[in-house]
Amino acid sequence: MQKVMQNNAAVFRTQETLEEGCQLIDKTWESFQDVKVEDRTLIWNSDLIETIELENLLINACITMHSAEARKESRGAHAREDFKVRDDENWMKHTVGFWENEKVRLDYRPVHMNTLDDEVESFPPKARVY
Repeated sequence: MQKVMQNNAAVFRTQETLEEGCQLIDKTWESFQDVKVEDRTLIWNSDLIETIELENLLINACITMHSAEARKESRGAHAREDFKVRDDENWMKHTVGFWENEKVRLDYRPVHMNTLDDEVESFPPKARVY
């Protein structure tokens, strides 16, 4: 999981590396079925805790990889070498990932551009430049 995420979902990404990453992380998830918990005790069972934590990390890695592959733009720390600029017209939205039946489902929700009170004005989005 760590190697797949480092190699395929690093800061600078391409469609090719992300597609490969989706295949590899899905295979990694499938291999989780081979993990067995040997310790059957219910007190101080670090084997069980580490297995549960691994499952959680793998699910989050799958959602992260598939979300990154779906987003065809660069925004913030998500730098696509094949889509160098952000695309507010198509991608000014939050990606919401769901884990359903051991598969990733993506949805989106709007970005709210208003503040919760009148004390501060809303900051309009702009490109991050260095």
